[in-house]
Amino acid sequence: MRCIRALSVGLVLLAVAGCASLNPFPSHIYSTPPSSRDTPGPVTHDPKTNPYTVLGQTYYPLTSAQGYDEVGDASWYGEDFHGKKTANGQIYNMHGISAAHKTLPLGTRVRVTNLENGRNVTLVINDRGPFVRGRIIDLSHGAARQVGSVERGVVRVRVTALDSPPVEPTRYATSAIKYYHVRVGAFAIRSNAVRVYDQLVASGYGEARVSTVESNGMTLHVVQAGSFVSRDKAEQVLARLKPSFPASYIAS
Repeated sequence: MRCIRALSVGLVLLAVAGCASLNPFPSHIYSTPPSSRDTPGPVTHDPKTNPYTVLGQTYYPLTSAQGYDEVGDASWYGEDFHGKKTANGQIYNMHGISAAHKTLPLGTRVRVTNLENGRNVTLVINDRGPFVRGRIIDLSHGAARQVGSVERGVVRVRVTALDSPPVEPTRYATSAIKYYHVRVGAFAIRSNAVRVYDQLVASGYGEARVSTVESNGMTLHVVQAGSFVSRDKAEQVLARLKPSFPASYIAS
């Protein structure tokens, strides 16, 4: 089965990249994050909850995940998208623990329970999809392995929101929330950045990300362990990372 998937470049979902792949499991369909071609005009929503349109249907993500509890089918996606960007700009790691959802705010932490065997996993929503009726969540390969759904491809699950990400101000707001970013390093070679990113995810930093910046005519790939509203929390994370990553620092 072939599928088409558009990958957004950043939190505002402004750019796309498409790809086609052969599905290893006939019952499994990959996520389909939104295409910026169909995104409505001015962005007046929090970037985590921007409305978007896929295959002619417009989706309006929830402004809060509080009280979300739903039963439906879960699929998973793997190596075809490994190393590519998810809807919130993070680099997809098929071996990590994450998932795609159509309407939960990006950054929402949920518990996914396989109703066929009782196994569950806690993860963060960082992508959009799957856009197939009845399928409510698309797991990373690592998450699917945790709940025992890799071989089945599609299983019945319960998705329960554990917390909702803070709402950031829109472009029309009069004040902004200050975030403290724990950065591990900046690399000219992207593969080096991805290697460090994989180490962070394996160590439990599920919200780690790689972003690309231009500095003095150079392209650098910045690895970030996480972003925090609290400076104290950022300092705690920095202290844990320093022994393994002595170049780590806090930016705001």
